[in-house]
Amino acid sequence: MPTDNLTLIVLALGGLLIVWLVFSLIKKVFGLVLLAALVIGGYLLWTNPAMLRSLLDSIGGFTGWR
Repeated sequence: MPTDNLTLIVLALGGLLIVWLVFSLIKKVFGLVLLAALVIGGYLLWTNPAMLRSLLDSIGGFTGWR
């Protein structure tokens, strides 16, 4: 383990940069997966009226709106 201060500071900054890059990448991937799930779900509901009716009935049952 290095003991001089400059090396420790550079290692800490490098570690912070790597952590920041990993979390920003995970955030983008999660956003893309969520967007894809919404698009696929919308397509399924658009092409399957029985599933859409079932979903609307379930939402109506939870909210009390019929």
